[in-house]
Amino acid sequence: MRVKMQFWFRYGRESLQLPVNPSSFEVASPYGIEVIEVNNLGEATIPKNRGLREFRFESFLPAKYDPAYCVHNRIIPPTDFISIVEKWRDAEKPIRFIVTTANINTLVLIPEFIYRPSPPGSPGEVQFSISLKEYRVPVIKKLTTSSKLSAKPKRPPKSEPKPKIYVVKKGDSLWKIAQNSNIYGDGSKWRQIYEANKKMIGKNPNGIKPGMKLVIP
Repeated sequence: MRVKMQFWFRYGRESLQLPVNPSSFEVASPYGIEVIEVNNLGEATIPKNRGLREFRFESFLPAKYDPAYCVHNRIIPPTDFISIVEKWRDAEKPIRFIVTTANINTLVLIPEFIYRPSPPGSPGEVQFSISLKEYRVPVIKKLTTSSKLSAKPKRPPKSEPKPKIYVVKKGDSLWKIAQNSNIYGDGSKWRQIYEANKKMIGKNPNGIKPGMKLVIP
């Protein structure tokens, strides 16, 4: 015996089954593709992420059970069916959409639900169309301690101050240079200048000559 396809909506512990299966239903499964222009090659495509599926179908809500087209006999008034669907939708939470034998069992939101008044000759019957959008739970990644630290902007390395250069003048001595207010203001620090420039000055601290460029530490 062939098993009939069933269309179900479930919200928490509540559930609704379509009393009449749609004659057909549509599933849109988009997939993102980016088209780029490559020099000397023309257009090329780059695959992106899978989009959210959409489900669309039309059917009607009968006022009473008729075995000719109803898939079950638990018929409720069409207005009650509509009220339940709209209540679930307005709760702003996803509902579960199930289509047996079609491998569809997913959370959805209801962006569009259109129903029409009873057509002539069918008192109480309500035709409707519905559009469902797959619901994907947003995932927010938490930063670990190490990632938080790495996320901080790095400070540029401190540049070392350039050494001060003093050009020896006629009549200068290391004592006189150290005594200069722009150098140390203390002649007794002449040895610091000598030690920093010993290779150039030589063994005799008094061997400085005009034009020498001394590094002032």
